Parts: sequence; structure tokens; C-alpha cells
Amino acid sequence: ASLNGSSRESLDPRAPFPPTLAMRCAAAFVCAAAGGVVGSCGGKAPSPVPDCANMDLGTCGNACCKLAIEVSMSTTEAMQTLNSSLANGGPDGYYTLQPTAEGTLGFGDLRPFKTGFDFIGQVHHMTSGPKHYNDTIDITLTATATGSMVKAFSLSLIGGALGDNGQNYKNIKMA
Repeated sequence: ASLNGSSRESLDPRAPFPPTLAMRCAAAFVCAAAGGVVGSCGGKAPSPVPDCANMDLGTCGNACCKLAIEVSMSTTEAMQTLNSSLANGGPDGYYTLQPTAEGTLGFGDLRPFKTGFDFIGQVHHMTSGPKHYNDTIDITLTATATGSMVKAFSLSLIGGALGDNGQNYKNIKMA
């Protein structure tokens, strides 16, 4: 299963959603785990790896990326799709669901709190290669008139990550 949708992105984490720079996702936001998926942008700059062209240079005091993706499925379907893919390591096998404040693994249900957000989740991604950097991806899901808005934010977890060679963008696109 996959979440196919349009994507809006902003390299400025303080920018409100929807960001001013819009783009269309050419690939699935979430896909079934598949062998041979390269999950790291590597050290070569610019990276020749797909989905690594959007490099950040310390926008968040460290490298980061924020995307908003509209999908045509309910928030429950989107959460279940993400959770089932990422529970198995995601496309490259290096994603790990994290415990939520709600006591669940991967995604917590915020609907009882009537916050406007239906689900909130977190996953870690470890890059492949000799250094195995770790990044955190935070995700919220809200209902829209035509489906759901998936907002994702990825942050490099190693201090001093001024440039990410596009890794945080790739973390979200690949999730």
C-alpha cells in the first residue's frame, strides 16, 4: 500500500503550512518494503541518490526538513498505512517506530482530545553506510475535505549537522 499525494514543502521550519513552495510528489510517500532501496544520500555532494536534491544547511540550528502532503485517504487509513510500512523497517529496513506519550508504538490517537489533529507519530531513521547517522521524523495527520494532510518534520540527531546532503527530505519522502 502507499500514500500518493501532492506535496508542499518549506525549508523554513517557522513558515506556516501551507508553505509557499509547492511541488507534486512523483513517487509514493509510503511504499511497501522493497529490497535494494538506498536509504542514505551518502557523502558525495551533490548526491546522485534519488530524492536527495533538497539539501538543508542548518535551517533549524541543525539540518532539517518539513513537508506537508495531501493524501486522498482518511487519517485512520493513512496512519495504518504508515504504521504497517514503518513497523517493518520501511522501504530500506532502517526505520524504527518510537513510543508515543499516548502509550502506543508509532502513532498515538489524538481524536479523543479534540485538538484538530487526529494522529501524532514518531519514527527514527538510521542511514546506511559507514557512519549510520540517526534522524527523527515527527508526523501529524489531520482530516481535510478530500482526505488527510500529513505533516512531517525530520531532524538530524547528531549535533553540528549543518548540511544534510538532502537526507532529511529523503527520510520523509521514503517513509
